[in-house]
Amino acid sequence: MTANNSNLNNETQVQSFEVAEGDAFGDLLSPANIETGKKLKIGLLATSYFEFWRMYSSLREQVEQDAKVVFERLSQKHDIVYSGVVDTIDAADQAGRLFRDEQIDLLIMAYRAYIPDVYVHQLLSHLDGVPLLLFGSQSRDKFDYSDNYGGVLRNSGIMALVQIVCGFRKMHGFSGQVKAIAGSIHDDEAYQKIDQYIKVATIHKHLKTMTFGVIGQVFRGMFDFEYDKTKVKGALGPEILSVQIDHLMETWNKTPQDDPDVKAMIEHAHKAYEVKGVGKSDLESAARVAVALQRLVKRFRLDGVALLCQHFIEKKLKTTPYLGMAELHRSGFPGVTEGDVIGLIMMKILHHLTGNMAFFVEWSEFDLEQNAWMLLGHGFGDPSQARGGSASLTPTAEQWGLEGTGCSTLFVPEPGPCTMAHFVEHSDRWRMFISGGELLDMDPLPIDDFHAMVKVERPIKEYTELLIEAGVPHHAITVRGDVRNELELLAGLLDIPTIKL
Repeated sequence: MTANNSNLNNETQVQSFEVAEGDAFGDLLSPANIETGKKLKIGLLATSYFEFWRMYSSLREQVEQDAKVVFERLSQKHDIVYSGVVDTIDAADQAGRLFRDEQIDLLIMAYRAYIPDVYVHQLLSHLDGVPLLLFGSQSRDKFDYSDNYGGVLRNSGIMALVQIVCGFRKMHGFSGQVKAIAGSIHDDEAYQKIDQYIKVATIHKHLKTMTFGVIGQVFRGMFDFEYDKTKVKGALGPEILSVQIDHLMETWNKTPQDDPDVKAMIEHAHKAYEVKGVGKSDLESAARVAVALQRLVKRFRLDGVALLCQHFIEKKLKTTPYLGMAELHRSGFPGVTEGDVIGLIMMKILHHLTGNMAFFVEWSEFDLEQNAWMLLGHGFGDPSQARGGSASLTPTAEQWGLEGTGCSTLFVPEPGPCTMAHFVEHSDRWRMFISGGELLDMDPLPIDDFHAMVKVERPIKEYTELLIEAGVPHHAITVRGDVRNELELLAGLLDIPTIKL
């Protein structure tokens, strides 16, 4: 039984709703099994070579102490599975089995001293496809010219890392992603980069267990947003769940105007927004939709929702979902319109990387004087990120079968660095669009919709020409914060090329 099974009669659908609210239900993942929010399990490998112990009596203790420093630093933030120092092929095999049995999500290879590459290949034979983070580290960041050969061996792990990656490049046996970070075992910057990579690896894993709901599809002819569910699952990770409009309608019908949650939403709206030109009945209608959306996404345990608004939601419910979408964004839950499922996935990624909910806007027009893009059009945003904390509820700018004025959210974001990104499926393979910019300080325009002005780094006409030629979607998913580097790392894990502007 599935949520989008068109053969189910209405009575059966109601029953499926009621069961789905429990802890377990046939084709909905139970809350305990949802990965989002959980830490990755990180394997930590430290190495040396048993032959060294008989040559330098103090080396074993030094290597083990260095390894302990790395373990303790990483354990402060992460769930670490540590095998101890691996120095023989049997120890390598045992470590590989340990990491396999613990089902690690990422292996940090923080070699201490040199180890023959065949040992590590034996370890990796138990870890097919696990990403590798190579911590090219040593006990010091400045060479000690008075040290003996034992000190050189103590810091010979990087040599072994170079050797094993050279072997990877000659082989087809290792299928995982390889990333290197260099620094001493006391280098704060190196650990910050490790934390950054683990954050990226976390969203990479979580994407594979996420479910994004779609209510309605794209407009006919919006080929940039047409998608194949199987290709989305295979390339990006999430599952796409088609939710019938009847599911929303039924939830909405069970959410009358005197519902306590609707009353609470109206009260919240008056406190959180400046209401301008939206009448009592219009606000009540918007609040009903907002509560119905919240209940629907909770019921189906969704990680995001894509609507087709114009002539679909508005036509059925006679109002707009703007208040509902804004409040979902405020809670950290992404939502889009025009069926832009791929943009929805990018919003989830950007929220994970920055802690800020991304804004859903469209490329509109450029400003030559400010070297900037105006981003607007069917915009949704998180009101808690409004410039000066000021957001308004206004009549809706476009009339798509409404009764009354509708209800839209009007505000601009706080200024500062930002990232604009999206995915696009070209004819040969998926690509990730990545661009940086600066959200400019501006007063909201009287256009009854969320909008932003973003200054870009290239000359704006050149930027526009490249944007058009690149073939990216017409939605510009924009987030406060510069996470271009993190997106490149994620593209590497996904094994897809990037389009950078």
